[in-house]
Amino acid sequence: MTYAQMRNYASSLNVTVFSDPLPGSLKGLYDEEIQTIIIDRRLTYRQKRCTLVHELFHWSYGDDACETIGQSRAETRTRRHTALTLIDTIEYQAAEAMYDADPYQIANELDVTLQVIDDYRAILDEQRRLVTFRHDWGDDVLVSA
Repeated sequence: MTYAQMRNYASSLNVTVFSDPLPGSLKGLYDEEIQTIIIDRRLTYRQKRCTLVHELFHWSYGDDACETIGQSRAETRTRRHTALTLIDTIEYQAAEAMYDADPYQIANELDVTLQVIDDYRAILDEQRRLVTFRHDWGDDVLVSA
């Protein structure tokens, strides 16, 4: 789905989305109080697309602004959902094989940001650790990494 298609979809929801310059390195934000998502208009369409998906997850969960970007549970959950939404497993595997696991080339092929690739890889690493742990300790043990 393109950024424009996503904006059209978002217009059918109970959230306002608009673009405006944001301060510093902030790419987007969601304000729960006024049900509004702001996307930095200086971003590329790829960045806008990934940021809009990210902020829509904050909206869907009713998150307030994250206390510390990248460290809150809400932010971690949102980044995971964003990666899992934007990356198809089969397409990722094909891109990883095609580009010898180069994250920049994979991001370009899948039309996502490098951050989304990094988040997706973190999910894969977590799943591998879980499978390894379950293999070492038996199938009846279920814990997350």
